[in-house]
Amino acid sequence: MKKNLKSKSKYELLSKKSNSRGITLIALIITIIVLLILAGVTINLTLGENGIFKTAEMAGKNYMEAQDRELAGLADFENRINNIIGETGSSSGTDTPEIKDDTLKGNAQPGGYVKYDTGISSVGDNGMVTFRVLYNDDTNGLQIISDKNVEQVTLGGSTWATARDSYNNAITILNQKAEYYAESSAYALDGRCVGSVPTIGTDGKFNAKNTENVGPVQLQFTTTVEGANNMKDADTNYTTDETAMRAANIWTTGVTYWLASRYVSSDSTYYFFDVRRVISVGNLSSRDLCYVGYGGYTDSYSDEHGLRPCISLKSDIKIVAGDGKSAGTAYELGI
Repeated sequence: MKKNLKSKSKYELLSKKSNSRGITLIALIITIIVLLILAGVTINLTLGENGIFKTAEMAGKNYMEAQDRELAGLADFENRINNIIGETGSSSGTDTPEIKDDTLKGNAQPGGYVKYDTGISSVGDNGMVTFRVLYNDDTNGLQIISDKNVEQVTLGGSTWATARDSYNNAITILNQKAEYYAESSAYALDGRCVGSVPTIGTDGKFNAKNTENVGPVQLQFTTTVEGANNMKDADTNYTTDETAMRAANIWTTGVTYWLASRYVSSDSTYYFFDVRRVISVGNLSSRDLCYVGYGGYTDSYSDEHGLRPCISLKSDIKIVAGDGKSAGTAYELGI
């Protein structure tokens, strides 16, 4: 009887030991699975799309952008304050602030950038075009010129007659194209094409801008070609603008544009009738529109180049923002 009890006791002991080992293995597997799940969750929270690192990166970026906006706002506020009261200085030994003129005429320097509202929604950025200060003096008043070409203009023609008329009327054609950019503006008095007569009268309008100058050209041979003996002569109207533009570093734009000025080349057997232009690298050039030669030979040409309007501005327009030092900080105008 004792022997059976003893045997049973060993069996139960071994059974319990076996169960204990089985439970331990299952617990280990479950633990590993839980750890893997926790590791996955941790990695996702740390490196995922909405993880800690990504959130921290976005927070840092948002902070920098907010800081930039704040600095830009402070700079703009400072510019507005300076435009109104001027920079603090001393006068006659006192600390009285010097009042700064808030008009464009009182501040603009040749070459300065201006945001010019043409009043034409289809032009530029809803009518806004970047211009540069060309003149600010008593002779030429306050004039600005487009920083780049505002449109392309074709001169010349496919026949002698059309090319001849285009040449003879080139200055008027180009100036009338430029006037378009002044007619609807609240800030402009008049417009002209660069290279034409730049001087203005007391009313701010350009004096004789549409003059076709002296003429006709005195041909050195006889011809019966229609209109050949009434061709307008060359002019040097462009030289005043050229001098001012080179000094202000606004002569070269990288794109060819017309000058409202004519040029004639000839010898005893032919005449070429040209309109001046500034080519992309800044060299002064000309484009022949028509030709007449001894014996009645003629030819015609046409070409398309950019237009750079010059605008005469009202002298009392205000600066409401900007310092004119770059296109991004161009003077913003107000009445």
